[in-house]
Amino acid sequence: MNAAAPPSADGTHAAPAPRRPSLARWSVLLVIVISVIGGLAMVTGSVPVSLHELTDVLTGRGDDMATILVLELRLPRFIAGLLVGASLGLAGQLMQTVTRNPLASPGITGVVAGASMAVVIAQVAWRVDVTWLPGIGMLGGAGAATLTFLLAARSGFSPLMLALAGMAVTALASALVTAFLLFSGAQAQQLFSWLAGGLQGRGWAHVIQILPWALGGLAVSLGTGRWLNLMQLEDSVARSLGGAVTLLRLGFVTLAVALTAASVAVAGPVGFIGLVAPHLVRLAAGVDQRQALPLVALTGALLVTLSDLLARTLAAPQELPLGLFTALIGGPLFIALIRSRTL
Repeated sequence: MNAAAPPSADGTHAAPAPRRPSLARWSVLLVIVISVIGGLAMVTGSVPVSLHELTDVLTGRGDDMATILVLELRLPRFIAGLLVGASLGLAGQLMQTVTRNPLASPGITGVVAGASMAVVIAQVAWRVDVTWLPGIGMLGGAGAATLTFLLAARSGFSPLMLALAGMAVTALASALVTAFLLFSGAQAQQLFSWLAGGLQGRGWAHVIQILPWALGGLAVSLGTGRWLNLMQLEDSVARSLGGAVTLLRLGFVTLAVALTAASVAVAGPVGFIGLVAPHLVRLAAGVDQRQALPLVALTGALLVTLSDLLARTLAAPQELPLGLFTALIGGPLFIALIRSRTL
């Protein structure tokens, strides 16, 4: 039997407040769906692997072909997708929170375009080693984010001005990318494929490349969830509660740029994840960052791994760009959010 609602001041019984599903329930549901996608990612492709063969591989009894397919090609690619999606989801959550702007995201604020520009210039001009790409992407993303926020600062970071400033910075970075691609020579095809976004050919080296950024970003975000909650308040209120607003905003934006840059270095510019994932989680978890952050990471991971599974299986053996499917999934979701007026 349900417990009666507590009486109000006038003696009547107030209606119980609606309860959201628990963090644990949503987390378990997301983990189950991601696990199903992971299982499908291991067995489907241009060369299918049966469930029996997959079991043999996981228990160390698989033949050489199945072992290579699962452990050297598909599993690291799936894990890289998990980390890229989690990083982009977290970056979007951080940006939307500290700017109190529902349109803020790594893509709209120019961070993705800036990181992509830096990576392309480094590859064309100096052919740098891949281990340097996250740091280089971070510098480009930080420069683009700084320019965007400086342009939008005069209007108090209004959604319209932030979007317009981000579009301008993105257009500038894209123009520079095009200019350098004209001089890229034999690298042009590879860079064009990379700019479309994708996880084709990603292996354990790429997982190691992004792993510290993704796990470190999640750990720092969860450890500072209380301060991130403060950033949802007006600056004057946050300061009165002991928050160093300017320092916190700078720190969280820097963390978002780092997460985005690491993702771009591994998967190229992948759109919509950082914009859509926080809004989907906000419907389920509310505004408490300590509950929202792990759900955002899982939701971003789900969107990227699902998109990658579709990208490599729908037209197998040909592979389609990952960015195409993140847009096809994220775009309609974002339109639905706009129509429901939840932004």
